[in-house]
Amino acid sequence: MTTPPSASLDKPRHVRYWLRCLKSCLPEEYTATDLNRMTLGCFCVAALDLLGELQFLTSPEDRKGWIEWIYRNQLPTGGFRGSPATDFGEKRNETNAVWDPPNLPASFFAVATLVNLGDDLGGVKRRELLELVTRMQRGDGSFGESLVGEEVVGATDMRFVYMAAALRWMLRGREGRGCEDVKDFDVDRTVAYIKSAQSYDFGVSEKMFGESHAGMTYCAVATLSLLGHLDESGLQSVEGLTRWLVHRQVPFEKKDEMDEDDWQYIQKYGTEEEKADGTKVELGTDGRPIWGGFHGRCNKKADTCYSFWIGASLDMLKKLYLIDINANRRFLLEKTRHIIGGFMKLPQPGGSPDILHSFLGLAALALMREEGVNRLDAALCISMQAKERLMALEWWAEGR
Repeated sequence: MTTPPSASLDKPRHVRYWLRCLKSCLPEEYTATDLNRMTLGCFCVAALDLLGELQFLTSPEDRKGWIEWIYRNQLPTGGFRGSPATDFGEKRNETNAVWDPPNLPASFFAVATLVNLGDDLGGVKRRELLELVTRMQRGDGSFGESLVGEEVVGATDMRFVYMAAALRWMLRGREGRGCEDVKDFDVDRTVAYIKSAQSYDFGVSEKMFGESHAGMTYCAVATLSLLGHLDESGLQSVEGLTRWLVHRQVPFEKKDEMDEDDWQYIQKYGTEEEKADGTKVELGTDGRPIWGGFHGRCNKKADTCYSFWIGASLDMLKKLYLIDINANRRFLLEKTRHIIGGFMKLPQPGGSPDILHSFLGLAALALMREEGVNRLDAALCISMQAKERLMALEWWAEGR
């Protein structure tokens, strides 16, 4: 049996998808995400930057307008909101400010987008934001999502830990020397929190005794990388974590393309031949599965986003070579890519691309050095060019 030829990235189609997402109204399904416009905007801008078209297919006026929009969502006390929907404008006061608090994820996405757009961050209230980040740290080393008055609110979530570390890295400059007059958060306590969240199987959960999850694992690994503790000082076992990550790659089976109800029907009423066909794995001439994506937890389906969460984690550990890169690439380009551009969450018929999975699918390809896609910094999840522009800023390079 011959291996079918591999698909290639249809770059123009993906560029058109991202320009539509950035410049036109999104489908009604996004209505519920109105408070997360900063996040959606970040993914759109970052995707165009990865595709190398941000500076060519958007005008200087466009980029200037987006930068101004971001700064309009900076709060007087520092930090950013996720959307102008909660902006009270001139009517803002101490009483209603609790409905418009600084938001840690929005602040991360705002700063990351400004970096992608080439802004010098001169308008960011760096000291105020860094003070907020420190105040959002909990006693166990984790971080909350928002600060309402003096109360840290939000779930215990490794994503918030990551965003706090990323903001610290971007805003304190080289070796974290900038803004020395601003109290830093307790790095050792955060590292200990992450180490305690590494589970019995060496994946990482959101907290102690939780279930290992690839997304949480990425956040933990990236945090340790940004804090300079991506070794045994921050992890119980680097080798064990590497093994857990590599074992998340799974071969594509025919049932993965089926609607869940259809597969359940076959399992209950289908013939033995139909059942066997559903679990069939196609192999190439080298004897390996042709398609192989990643799942985030044991016994789950392969999902586009985990190609990034797993791939980026292994990239930071310098172990990306351990996965079947070709099978993962083909899974993305032949099973979850969409005809209008972007990527679907799952390789199922009738699916639609969405902004999150479309960006993470593209970011995963960037890690695998896909032709036509700029290189990606795995820890900050921005292009290497954007990171280098940040590091070249005078205040950053001098650690002021």
